[in-house]
Amino acid sequence: MHTVKIDTQKNRLCITLSGVLSLQEAIKVQSEIISSLDRLQPHFDVINDLSKYIHGDESAGTILQSVTRLFIDKKVKRVVRVVGPSKTGLMQFAKYSQLEEPINIKYLPTIEEAEEFLSDPATENT
Repeated sequence: MHTVKIDTQKNRLCITLSGVLSLQEAIKVQSEIISSLDRLQPHFDVINDLSKYIHGDESAGTILQSVTRLFIDKKVKRVVRVVGPSKTGLMQFAKYSQLEEPINIKYLPTIEEAEEFLSDPATENT
């Protein structure tokens, strides 16, 4: 299960993944992300809610890598991952989002903390 939403007022992309993600669903998520990015300005933020995510099909790792590269190409400012109890899912995301180019990723325990972090002017360059 997944949702992809954008908030053009905040220039923010919100992606929620839960359960076990198949390759087919990962492809659908990627497609939704690509179409959503056209409505955001450069230096957008991303909230990636993984609090109910268990793990993904190992072959979906390349999808995550391509989405991460796309974020970099579209000039993402910050990515906040809301983490849950699944260490397997978190390790998969950490493994497949490591690229040569740096991406600013913050890990927080709740959506509320993610929203607060991204709304705080003091964290603009964090």
